[in-house]
Amino acid sequence: MKLSELIDYLNLLNQDEYDPNYSMAMKKFHSMIHVITNHAVQIDSLATDFTDAVHNVQLAFNQVEQTVDTLKDHIVGLIEQMEPDQYAQSERLYQDEMCTESNEYILGRRLHIDDNSNILLRSHLKNLTDWRIPGMIIRPGQDTFIEDLVPLDPLYVVDHNMELLQPAVSAFTPEYQRRLRTYTANDYQNGHPLWQLPDNQFGLIFAWNYFNYKPLSVIYRYLADMYKKLRPGGVLVFTYNDCDRGHGAALAERNFMCYTPGRTIKSHVEGMGFEILFEHRGLGDVTWLELKKPGAIQSIRGGQALAKIVAT
Repeated sequence: MKLSELIDYLNLLNQDEYDPNYSMAMKKFHSMIHVITNHAVQIDSLATDFTDAVHNVQLAFNQVEQTVDTLKDHIVGLIEQMEPDQYAQSERLYQDEMCTESNEYILGRRLHIDDNSNILLRSHLKNLTDWRIPGMIIRPGQDTFIEDLVPLDPLYVVDHNMELLQPAVSAFTPEYQRRLRTYTANDYQNGHPLWQLPDNQFGLIFAWNYFNYKPLSVIYRYLADMYKKLRPGGVLVFTYNDCDRGHGAALAERNFMCYTPGRTIKSHVEGMGFEILFEHRGLGDVTWLELKKPGAIQSIRGGQALAKIVAT
């Protein structure tokens, strides 16, 4: 059985929650036991029989729970046995194949987002933008999320090379293009890919369809950099290939995305000091996290700069 099939099986078992009516029924039964055993009217051994019957129901249900939990534990064990090979495969994919991808291929590789997720994400981004603080978008590509980040001032636009930034930048007027701050971040050449950018500056960092193609080791390097780049209270929003979902694991098995389970990423960011503000699992490929650096967001700006100093 494939790893993705095991993950789907585990999720299926976790979805089938025990009937909540059971808890309500047991409360009712115990209330009835109290009434029946303490009432003045006692008929033969019916009070004892009823108590024993309720006890047997509870024992049977507990046995069902234990059996299902044992099954889940076995599946988790099988997943843990298979994961190291998948992690290694993602590292090989990143090192040997993804490094040769053309700009045209990268720009054409879109991430499907359902309508409800799209509305929700844009709503969250707009609530996180503020003209008093700088922001950053990594891999704007040919999507239009950059338009939701325009209020950030200044807005840093980042990708592996300048050609990848061209479609997003060229969509704006020449006047606004001059206000954008374009940078490259090559994680193949530098252990700290965001080293050129200022520390403790950004109120929002957004990475769309970027970490989906990075193994955990590279994602962790970016997260360490991003933590330093965010100012206290700043928020990081990023998509990734959630391999706690069978669909995400299948994408990794087909060498389209990297194997990055959500449970592992969430454990790591909490260990770093991030607060997980929000997690969303949409239909299809889309999963994103919203993380906050501890502190309160602050700015000393009193107004936006509408002009620039020029040499005379």
